[in-house]
Amino acid sequence: MFPVTRTATGAAGAAGAVIVLALLAGAAPASAEPLITTLPVCPQARANVGIDLVSSPAFSQPDRFADASISAGALPPGVVLTGDSVAGEPWTFSGTPTTAGTYSFTVKGAYVDSAPLTIDCTMVVGALPEPVRIAGTDRYDQAARVSASIFSEAETVYLASGEKFADALSASSVAGIHGAPLLLTQSGTLPASTATELGRLKPKNVVVVGGPLTIADAVLTAVEGSTFHPTVTRISGVDRYDSSRLLIGDGTFGRPSSPLAYLADGRNFPDALAASPAAVTQNAAVLLVDGSRTALSQDDRAALDGAGVAQVTIAGGPNSVSTGVESSLSPTYNGTRVSGANRYEGAVAVNGVFTEARVAFLASGELYPDALSAGPAAGHTGNPIYLVQKGCVPTSVLDDIARIGAKEIVILGGVNTVSAEVAALKPC
Repeated sequence: MFPVTRTATGAAGAAGAVIVLALLAGAAPASAEPLITTLPVCPQARANVGIDLVSSPAFSQPDRFADASISAGALPPGVVLTGDSVAGEPWTFSGTPTTAGTYSFTVKGAYVDSAPLTIDCTMVVGALPEPVRIAGTDRYDQAARVSASIFSEAETVYLASGEKFADALSASSVAGIHGAPLLLTQSGTLPASTATELGRLKPKNVVVVGGPLTIADAVLTAVEGSTFHPTVTRISGVDRYDSSRLLIGDGTFGRPSSPLAYLADGRNFPDALAASPAAVTQNAAVLLVDGSRTALSQDDRAALDGAGVAQVTIAGGPNSVSTGVESSLSPTYNGTRVSGANRYEGAVAVNGVFTEARVAFLASGELYPDALSAGPAAGHTGNPIYLVQKGCVPTSVLDDIARIGAKEIVILGGVNTVSAEVAALKPC
């Protein structure tokens, strides 16, 4: 066993400590380990009463020769710092906060043979608000209620199928950029709830996204016959991907110029649903692509190039958008991927663009209808959408709600879609 020489560097709480492994006799071998900097670190800055902390280390790197303690102030009630360097148990912050408030404290790192180091920390513990629920009698009434909860008026309204998700997902980010609601319709008939909401908003323009096989001409005729006499424009392509490209490229109702675009798989809904509000906050659109392809299609490239896109963010893992598509972005575009271990953590990752937000929307990660219309509403107001399981809220979602400091939680859909357990913020 080699003895350890530790050299303190910098002032306490600033630069840190360096561990140097060296042989007492003879030169160090070529394989000697590099210098390791070990600093005391703070736990998460935001937390919520009754929600477990994300267990986190008290040091920047594992160090069996260092002990941690709170040298000034106090951790929030219910939060603990535990460890045992002798037993090889790392020093870790954990626990469940019990009392709201702002807590300031100093974490001290004590080392075997060098000066201690400290860091000043603050944790704000809030009380998660009691969620409110927006629940319609069906997906069309749901969309109308979401619209009514956010938009007092609208010059433009986007209308998409409530029976298939692709066109609504294409419209979601674009509608949000234009500050417009997204309503849903049946393929052959304009639902009464949709007609009523259109009558309340009295838009000058109604943009129908999707072709006649998705939304029949009879629906357009019904909208045109409304008492407020809107101009109705249909935007559609040969398939869902072409419709997405054409909508984004439309000079009046799309997002024809932007340095940033999101790519999401058009075969499934979760990634595009969660990405829409994040994209809207960056004034970017979500382009639906066939994620199973081995490379980005030439048509998709043309759409991105036509919009002047330089930065592309892929929403979702390789099972959604292939590594082939990702690799093909270079060198034309600066591409990054944002994803998680599953759809719930993927939504959390996408929502990393939100440093703070007043409202957190919770939508089913299993069923799409009740959440389709929420993208523009959430994005327009600068708030994220998180995905939840039917009977519980993933802890990663609860942790991120704490991170953004949400003051309101809105559940999208009835109890058959998002249960009462979710309303009680039951973790899982």
